[in-house]
Amino acid sequence: MDQALLVGLSYKESTEETQSSLDELEHLALALDIQTKDKIIQNAKTISPKYYIGSGKVAEIKKMIEVLDINLVIFDDTLSPAQLKNLEKELDTQVIDRSFLILSIFAERAQSKEAELEVSLAQKMYLLPRLIGMRNSLSRQGGGSYNAKGPGETKLELDRRRLMHEVSVIKNELTKIKAEKQISRKQRIKSQIPVVALVGYTNAGKSSLMNSLSSYLKNESEPVLEKDMLFATLDTKAKRLQKENYPPFILIDTVGFINKLPHELIRSFESTLSDVVHADLLLHIVDGAYFNYHQIDTTKSVLKEIDADQIERLLVLTKKEIALSEPPIHDDFIFISNRTKENIDVLVDTIYGHLYKESRIQLLKIPFDQGQIYSHLKESTTILETRYESDGTHVKVILTPDQTIQYKSYIIDKKTAN
Repeated sequence: MDQALLVGLSYKESTEETQSSLDELEHLALALDIQTKDKIIQNAKTISPKYYIGSGKVAEIKKMIEVLDINLVIFDDTLSPAQLKNLEKELDTQVIDRSFLILSIFAERAQSKEAELEVSLAQKMYLLPRLIGMRNSLSRQGGGSYNAKGPGETKLELDRRRLMHEVSVIKNELTKIKAEKQISRKQRIKSQIPVVALVGYTNAGKSSLMNSLSSYLKNESEPVLEKDMLFATLDTKAKRLQKENYPPFILIDTVGFINKLPHELIRSFESTLSDVVHADLLLHIVDGAYFNYHQIDTTKSVLKEIDADQIERLLVLTKKEIALSEPPIHDDFIFISNRTKENIDVLVDTIYGHLYKESRIQLLKIPFDQGQIYSHLKESTTILETRYESDGTHVKVILTPDQTIQYKSYIIDKKTAN
């Protein structure tokens, strides 16, 4: 395993917040089999343009590298090309930043063609301005797994023109995938099936909730991966769920967010995150047992960056079974347990309340020779009452505005039935 020193700078936030961020960085490093030997924080009023940290702290780190036998220094913030180059030269060891670390994790975890292309694009966009500064770091291939996949193996061969050409090729591939997804999205809109997207901090319990909702609503498809791991899920997972006698909805689980998520990654994951942008409802998943309000702010910040902050959002706290108390939060929320299934039924009812709040009760008369209409109503709506009269089947049903238009010719009571 690589032996790493983690470096944080506290200049806009408290030392406690910086320490918390470094603890998270340690978990990120461990995801790539990098062992943290020590952590160091500098308190400063400004960022040094030359080294990011002060020259005195650089000298201190150089001594720590020798004493602790460290072969990798990881900074908790994104370094500029100049800072990276100067630090590599001064410390004479591998230097990377939080962004490079996250991109490397994504490179290892990506499985679908879409995710692999998006990660590769993000890596190349990150590398373009940093090629010169990272030459020394990228030339050392021994002992580390952080650059074992993706462009790490051939970075020294890549020049700016080649990288730009590869970026262009990948963008064209992603444009094709985006067009295909757009066709699928139009078909969903035509079918009037709303989309619910799970969003939140990585490892907050999104995949577990998808499995809980699938089980509760008796969806027998393959469960999605649940693992106590940062960024266990990169590829979008979608399931068609439906409560009995209620309309269906599509539930989507996508990549988790994290503090200081690289901008290159957000831009490159436009295709994956488009599922979030086009959702009808967002379930904002938060770890209720190890509550951290900063994680809520991080998710809100990313949603704003991808123009998804105007979508209706429902806050869902997980791990109720091990939480010692309700977190001190002013927003409305539903506290659930994926393990005991507590309040999963409440969440399902709330989802339907949000998706179909403009729905109205209508009374329909369906001729006996049009039984397919009644069958379709049973599959896609909530039927409250069915009566068989001499002139046809009378159905009291909850219809969305679009469904009201669709079945307009069958409505016999224009007023809302009670």
